[in-house]
Amino acid sequence: MPIEPESVLMSAGPPGPRKRAAAGRVEIAFLINPISGGGIGRRVFHQLPEIMDSFGFVAGAWRAELTEAGRLEEQTDGMLETARKVIAVGGDGTIGFVLSRLRLRDLGDTEIGLIPLGTGNDLGRAMGIFRIYNERGLIACVKRLLKAQSARFDLWDLNGKLTMASYVSLGMDAAVLHDFDVARKAGKIPTGSIFNKLFYVQAFMKRSANRISGKCTLVLGMDGGDHRIELDGALCCVVANINSYAAGARVFPSARFDDGHLEVAVFDRLWKFSLLVGLTRLLPRFAKVMGRRIRLYHARSVEIVGGQGEFCQLDGEDITGYLSETGRLAIRPSRHVNLLDLRRESFSLF
Repeated sequence: MPIEPESVLMSAGPPGPRKRAAAGRVEIAFLINPISGGGIGRRVFHQLPEIMDSFGFVAGAWRAELTEAGRLEEQTDGMLETARKVIAVGGDGTIGFVLSRLRLRDLGDTEIGLIPLGTGNDLGRAMGIFRIYNERGLIACVKRLLKAQSARFDLWDLNGKLTMASYVSLGMDAAVLHDFDVARKAGKIPTGSIFNKLFYVQAFMKRSANRISGKCTLVLGMDGGDHRIELDGALCCVVANINSYAAGARVFPSARFDDGHLEVAVFDRLWKFSLLVGLTRLLPRFAKVMGRRIRLYHARSVEIVGGQGEFCQLDGEDITGYLSETGRLAIRPSRHVNLLDLRRESFSLF
């Protein structure tokens, strides 16, 4: 996750009559990636004081910080310990890091939310937050998060070291993300979401012939026992905890993030992948039609054995190097957390 080297603590403006800080913990805290959304994160940071003041929050009842690479763990842990609600403002990598730190701590009553500023925003889509932010803007999103109830959400452990919230994928789509990650870190992509999307299209065309090759086995822990799948020659494999993938595609329309199961799809042909990912953004029910033409599984655990040299991503972050070093990914149930849920929230400004 790209982090700009800056950290600022900000509280609400002039004291208001209603929302006051509870002893020892603030009501809500925002951890903001300033470069997310082509710099929108910094703009959100400067807009929050006026927004929170308009909702009646006094000084000290809330806080906001811009992320700082050198002390990101310290910042995140501090917010998780001192706020009842922690809102990650940024892309999937930002919320993924917050959830990873929460998984390591015994803070069961802390609620997590997000304001989606990234390119994919799949977790924000799955929780209904992206729709509010995209259609109604920042003020409406913050207001709904302040009122929202939380939903139980499964987190998954990878090799005892990493945390998965949304999905892991192996193969062609991960190669596209790898190219994007390399170009972004090298400063080759102009600022702005439109340029990110254009790069993804270009990378997709370049990587469309990429296939998983060599010895790579998928081991699914299912109710009836383990099921092994050889991935040699497959286009890609997706292991998902949510129903949104690749910026809004509904590959798994019936996926639940609270049932202790993972959804797995293995794609053998590019045309199947393209149709499913492309059309289910507009027609989610099309996934049921295409589901008969791809390999779909429902598992309690997943292990990828082999895969050295294959491209791999975790929640929108490139972990190709990590898979090459370990030669395996064991995805196991970890713990449940409380995520703020706007899927059924109707919009009301007043």
